[in-house]
Amino acid sequence: MRLRPLWLSIIFLALSACGNDDGPSEQPELYVDRDSIGFGQEYGTGAYVNQEISESLYIENKGLQALEITEVTKSGPSQFTMTLPEELAKGRPVRLEYGKRTFIQLSFKPTEAKKYEGKLLIKSNAANTPQKEIVISGVGFKP
Repeated sequence: MRLRPLWLSIIFLALSACGNDDGPSEQPELYVDRDSIGFGQEYGTGAYVNQEISESLYIENKGLQALEITEVTKSGPSQFTMTLPEELAKGRPVRLEYGKRTFIQLSFKPTEAKKYEGKLLIKSNAANTPQKEIVISGVGFKP
């Protein structure tokens, strides 16, 4: 039982290091679940030519003030399409209170066996990143 005080000290130090969270920022903060989307590339493959696959991009406000997403634009080939939240589709900003989220649906339908690349640009009033760029890519292949 001689190791007991040593273990208690280690546990105490580890737990004290975990408590340094200052809480949410006062300003609106944009959080997305990833910085890039690679359609069907998890296992080094891609998407069959002329077959559509979809992914969702998760967006959340981590700040106390309301986050307003004013614009989401896609650049790249037409093989990438997106479905915006209803407000953005109607030309109005999406307003997210603290902890609230929204999704952007992205689809990829390759027409040739090759690599495709594009970008999404999210514009908002976020203090941490008023413009967030998401890289999108996909590979078309023949079965």
